Amino acid sequence: MTELIGYAASALVAVSLLTSNVLRLRVLNLAGALVFVVYASLAGVWPVLAVNAFIAVIDLWHIVRLRSKADIFRLMPAGPGDPLLANFLAYYARGIWQFFPGFDLRNLRDPRCVFILRNLMPVGLFIYTEEAPEIRVHLDFVVEDYRDLKSARFLFNKGLHPEMFRGYSCFRASAGSELHAGYLRRLGFKEDPPGSGSFRRPV
Repeated sequence: MTELIGYAASALVAVSLLTSNVLRLRVLNLAGALVFVVYASLAGVWPVLAVNAFIAVIDLWHIVRLRSKADIFRLMPAGPGDPLLANFLAYYARGIWQFFPGFDLRNLRDPRCVFILRNLMPVGLFIYTEEAPEIRVHLDFVVEDYRDLKSARFLFNKGLHPEMFRGYSCFRASAGSELHAGYLRRLGFKEDPPGSGSFRRPV
């Protein structure tokens, strides 16, 4: 049993090093350090216990700091010919394809493109068309390191930018995968009609 606990701790630490999200890395690393503390206390390996207790304290401090950090969000419109837009789409093409396999900006008529800035960094891209009375979402992509829903909640918060979607009744989005469908549900979208893969949320 003691060895199994040691293996579990090692696995948690190894998995933490595979993630690019800093907060998730710290949480997994903290879990691994705490399990190592349990393992070391059972095995009587006091140096291992001491170093992992120290690591746990450091991880906890970083988690508290990351959670309490006040991010500044802004929206920045971009035109279809904007060089930043073209470079963003090209650089994150693989990630975009995973969630939006059929997306092609060239196939959209009069698209609206908006960057989501987080601390002045373009971490997300929202592309939609106005199809009254709905806003049709074609792309809602956020860079992997920032997928904590903060950017999305800022974007869909009507009170923060009331002029942007004035006159429209709802957002309409199609889920490209079950993972994407789960994301939409967490943001308050409902499948309409059920089983269609099309999701709707009031503006």
